[in-house]
Amino acid sequence: MGMLVAGLLGGVFWFRAPVLFVTDAPFNTLYGLRRTGIKRLETSIRMLRQLKPVLIGDNAGPDMVSFAVEEAHASPYGVLFPYRYYEGAERYVAQFPQVPVFILGGRNRDPEVAGAIFVGTDAQLDLYRAGICAGIMARQKTQEDGEGSTLQGEVLFFQSEGISTEYREAFSIGLREQGFTKEPQYLNINQDYADIHNISCVVIQGRASSFLERNLEIPVILFSWVDPDLTSSAVKLVFDDSPWAVVKKTVAMIPGRQGEVVPSEWVIPGQRIGNKEVLGRLKKALPGSML
Repeated sequence: MGMLVAGLLGGVFWFRAPVLFVTDAPFNTLYGLRRTGIKRLETSIRMLRQLKPVLIGDNAGPDMVSFAVEEAHASPYGVLFPYRYYEGAERYVAQFPQVPVFILGGRNRDPEVAGAIFVGTDAQLDLYRAGICAGIMARQKTQEDGEGSTLQGEVLFFQSEGISTEYREAFSIGLREQGFTKEPQYLNINQDYADIHNISCVVIQGRASSFLERNLEIPVILFSWVDPDLTSSAVKLVFDDSPWAVVKKTVAMIPGRQGEVVPSEWVIPGQRIGNKEVLGRLKKALPGSML
């Protein structure tokens, strides 16, 4: 009986129309090949149908992207396009309006492709949660430095793009909820900061390689698509706002074709936070995410 059920489930899995996920080799390498495989398997099992990658060449134009998706399956359950391929999504949806098409936009604005559904990252919620976590880490860093419970250090926020007033306020609210009343310092991703002895926590949204290469013992919260296991030991928490981070929730939207904003997933690499109390407080601040 058990083998029969397993056989039926296997048949359902392999013969149902797949969900197609447009991707490319550079992104898979950045995200991590093993990590990509795990994500694909988890999502396929959850929806009892294949999540089938459609590998696109580095220089493929919109027409070639659309053609590659068409060749991958004649009638997929749905197609997920990362934002960088939204022009290919526009070509595809014009030819196949009956197929649910989603554009995974991250923090980008909706390109308003007729017939496609935009799924963005809930940046405001992400920054609020990052503020809470930065406050938790800043308090711990201050205590380790022998300054009691007084939060006297600085919280630095390195950014590759400007952050709106609304998003900055969300981050500050999270900090204040942890007793950190000083305003964080917002710096350009390439900007240097000399007074390293007065930093309690650093948040990085972009590639601040020059800061990470200094190997400072300062806790770092990183917004990145990169495989967390390949990051510096200073990185204690990674917010993953990549297309893979929203795939599971996007697939659940397919029957109703309803877009929304989705919070990033998160991961604490390895055993980089040894303090169980701090680890527990971070988990509490990040409900419904990934460890």
